[in-house]
Parts: sequence; structure tokens; C-alpha cells
Amino acid sequence: MSAIPKDIINWGILNEIVSMDEDYPEFSKGLIIQFMEQAQTTFDKMQLNLDTTRDLSDLDSLGHFLKGSSAALGLQRIAWVCERIQNLGRKRESSFPSPEAVRASLVNENVEPTSANSFDSGSASPQGDDTVYLKAISEALQEARNEFELSKLELSKYYGSAL
Repeated sequence: MSAIPKDIINWGILNEIVSMDEDYPEFSKGLIIQFMEQAQTTFDKMQLNLDTTRDLSDLDSLGHFLKGSSAALGLQRIAWVCERIQNLGRKRESSFPSPEAVRASLVNENVEPTSANSFDSGSASPQGDDTVYLKAISEALQEARNEFELSKLELSKYYGSAL
């Protein structure tokens, strides 16, 4: 598992979109607002899935969807977390780092976030079912919401108004 990116936003990517504002005023802001609405809806769908159907394939798809749209806007930390959700849904990863481990990796470049409850993803789940993946996705969803709020704050500062 790669470490979470240090910067909330990849400004190189976002600045390419912002450059379109010259031809279409507030184009980039409109895309960001649309993404924020889309992200909230997707987070709610993930939570509903975790509370009801507990379908890993659906969670994989939702993670993949949000990973792509957040990466396209340069919201790289949301994209990183959504990639973890996607991989957990596919059983390619078996854990999600604690919030403390994620924060520690942001402070120390040499630290990769790890989780104490990880196991070899090539083997069967310790519980014999999908519980470990669903628990990790629930933890990742909380981190995705946290990263969303951090992104929203940074973008609100950039645009000079609450988003």
C-alpha cells in the first residue's frame, strides 16, 4: 500500500482545469461544486451499502467511480482513500490504516501507514467471510469524509467563498 499523498490537492492538475476559467468564467468552481455533490451522494451510497447489503463489488465500483473523478480534479488524498476502498472491495488489500497511522505518514516521509489487523490478502479472511473487508471499508469511508472536508476547506480558501 502506498502512503497517502502529503498535499491535499495536486495543484498542477487543478491549475490545468482553472486555466479554462479564462474562456468560461467559474468553469473550475462549477466542476468542484458538482464533484462535492457527487462525492456526498457517493459517500451516502457507500454507507447505505455498509448498513444493508454489504456488497463488496458495489463498494469496489463506488470507490472506483469516486477515485476517478477526484483524481481528475487533483483531489489526490480523496483519490488515494477511494483507491483503498476499491482495492478492499476487490480483496486486493485487507486493511486500512488507523487515522493515527495516516497522520503519522503525512508528518514522516519514511513511514508507510500500516494497520495492526492486516493479514495476507492472498489467504482467506480470518472470519471466513467479508467482515474484515467491510470493517476496513467503513474505516476508509470515514477517512474519505475527513479528506473531503479538508479539500473543501482548502478549495473554499482558494475560491474565496464557502463551497
